Amino acid sequence: LVLVVAITIYNIINRYVLLRSAVWAPELAGMIFAWVVFLGASAAYKRHMHISISVAVRYLHPRLQAAVAQAGGLLLAAFLAYVTYLAFKITLSSHSRLSPVMRVPFSYVYASAAVGFALMLVHQVAGLARAWSRPAAGREIAGR
Repeated sequence: LVLVVAITIYNIINRYVLLRSAVWAPELAGMIFAWVVFLGASAAYKRHMHISISVAVRYLHPRLQAAVAQAGGLLLAAFLAYVTYLAFKITLSSHSRLSPVMRVPFSYVYASAAVGFALMLVHQVAGLARAWSRPAAGREIAGR
């Protein structure tokens, strides 16, 4: 993120002080920002920082809460597996498409989504494995 800010400030100084623009700066900042977003989303997911809504689940019997959590964890793992597959698919298909200024394959940008979703999937599967290895009484929240 520091690099994105530094590149942006560099371009602002170039544009308004030196009266010339670094045409590559916004493109590079955008590419780096994509990586920051998806790696940050994965890190937040690992630390359980994404929002979740559990209003209705709180009123269920503890055993039913555990079952709902397990089902939700499996559903989330399936979703993450699917979006990871789609992200890898678009990454591979976009390798021949080059960015307008820097002429970098867009696959390097789209790979950020593939890596970010894959890391979230790894965290989810690891959480499910931990939840299933505990006794039934300790399974309140599957994978989270």
